[in-house]
Amino acid sequence: MEPLQWRKRIGLITNSGQVITEPRYYQLAPPGVTFHTSRMLNTGGPDGLVRMEQNAPRAVEELVTADVDAIAYCCTVSGAMRGFEEDRHFCENIVERTGIPATSTMLACAEALLHLGAHRIVLTSPYVDSHNEHEAVYLRDAGIEPVLMRGMGLTSGKQYCRVTPEEIHDFCLDAWHDAYALRPDALFVSCMNYDAIAAAEDLERAIGKPVVTSHTATLWRALALASIPDPIDGAGVLLAAPR
Repeated sequence: MEPLQWRKRIGLITNSGQVITEPRYYQLAPPGVTFHTSRMLNTGGPDGLVRMEQNAPRAVEELVTADVDAIAYCCTVSGAMRGFEEDRHFCENIVERTGIPATSTMLACAEALLHLGAHRIVLTSPYVDSHNEHEAVYLRDAGIEPVLMRGMGLTSGKQYCRVTPEEIHDFCLDAWHDAYALRPDALFVSCMNYDAIAAAEDLERAIGKPVVTSHTATLWRALALASIPDPIDGAGVLLAAPR
C-alpha cells in the first residue's frame, strides 16, 4: 500500500445527520486533499439547532488537533440564523483563536455568488419558508437579492438527503422558469444535506446561468483557503475554474 501523500487537510464541522457532504467531497477532491470531520449532535427543531451550536468550540478544537489547513463550518441554516455580520465575526473568531483560515457555508455561498457577479438570484432549498427567509436576509445584507425563493417544505435532514438529484433538478428548473421574467443572474441551491451538487452542471446547461450550491461554494472556498488551485470538473462553473 502506498504511503499517504498529503497536500492539504481540510477540516469539516457538520451536524450529526449530514450524510451527503463527505461522500461527494471525496469524489471531487483534488489529489492529496483529505477531509477530516468533527460532528455536532443535532436532535432536530430550533432548540436542537441552538444546542448544536453550543458544540462549535469543541468541534473547532478537535480539528486543531488534526493539524488541518482550513476549516469549513458546514451548516447553511446556522450561518443564516447568525446573520451576515455575525457569521463573518464567527469565522474571524475561529481564525483568531486557532490561526487556521475558516469559512462557513453561508459566507462561502455569498462570496461565491458575488465572485460570479450574481446580485439577483433564485433561491431554492428543501426547507420550510422560515429557513429561506433567514437566508434571504443574510444574502440581502451581503448585497444579493433573492428575486424568488422556493422550498420543498421538508422538515428534517433525513428527508433532505433522500431527495434525488433528478428531483432537485426538476424542482429547481420549475422555480427558475417561474422567475425568468425577473432576470436572475444565478441559481442558488441551499442545504448541506441535499444532493444538489450532483445536479449543478445539468442545471447550468438548462438555464444558461451559474448554479451555486451549498456544497460547491463551501468546497470552493475551503480549497482556496488551503491554497489548492486545481479546477474540478463535473459540478458547475464555480469549481471548474482555477481559484
